[in-house]
Amino acid sequence: MNPVQFTLDPEDVASARLLAIGIRPRLELLLFALAVGALLAWSVSPWSFEFLPLLIGLAASLGAFRIMQIGKVKEAALVAYRRNPTLRRAISASWDEGGVTIQPQGAMTERILWTQLRRLKENDRIVLLLQGASAIHAIPKRAFPDRSALAAFRALARRDR
Repeated sequence: MNPVQFTLDPEDVASARLLAIGIRPRLELLLFALAVGALLAWSVSPWSFEFLPLLIGLAASLGAFRIMQIGKVKEAALVAYRRNPTLRRAISASWDEGGVTIQPQGAMTERILWTQLRRLKENDRIVLLLQGASAIHAIPKRAFPDRSALAAFRALARRDR
């Protein structure tokens, strides 16, 4: 496969970190909004009960706490992006039947066999390769020349797992 070239930006790094720890901000915020909306609708219905205002406050508080957590992860990703020059370098990624090779410009090349890949996650911005508990590699979807190249990459990555 022809290699894809890309550079990460701060949003890519933040997206990778959030995805790696299992946070999907849009989905979570939508679910919290739906829960609060449903509880508010319930509060004006004839089936209200005395602890409903407490539940509304609890749901809203949990939503606000989660928004703060997401903000802190994004801030930490920005700090890591500024502090780590490797994250700002041009990166080449190529893959074949055996695995994927990640090569940041001027840094050590890493070869990840598909069988070593613990998990493949993705969102609307990136494809995330999880190799171990703390070894992750993000490839922005914009790096792939077209959807068929991305689909071929997914198929190889998921074949041996």
